[in-house]
Amino acid sequence: MRTPTSRELLKFVQVEAWTNKDAASGRSIGNHLRFVFATPMGERLTTRISNGSGQIRDADLFRHILRDQLKVSEDQFWPAVDKGIVPVRERPGTVPDESALDAKLARNLIAKVGLQSSALIGMTQQEALEAWSEWLAQRAETEL
Repeated sequence: MRTPTSRELLKFVQVEAWTNKDAASGRSIGNHLRFVFATPMGERLTTRISNGSGQIRDADLFRHILRDQLKVSEDQFWPAVDKGIVPVRERPGTVPDESALDAKLARNLIAKVGLQSSALIGMTQQEALEAWSEWLAQRAETEL
């Protein structure tokens, strides 16, 4: 796995227009620059980059930085560094994963219908809606 230098990490945050938190506050913390970024989905990311120009030699550390700090894949990182291509991130209004259950519906199925969370595993959105509709119909009948 190719690992970046501190300068390459700095190039990435510059390409994606991260904010230098130290420049904004007028102070720096030790030998690192701190950057923040608000994703299009509203998530606030933070990362620290060494002031030096050394190579990150630990591939696991680089994987951690990609996954937990930058929240991009290696396939998004290197084109940003090498070619200045801004990573494509999920945006509001994009089509959600059809296999994922709506969170509110899942909560209602557990809290009100009485399903176990394990019963929701593998359940499609349509099946969940049918279970919810059936419960609502039964509830309406008992209230008559």
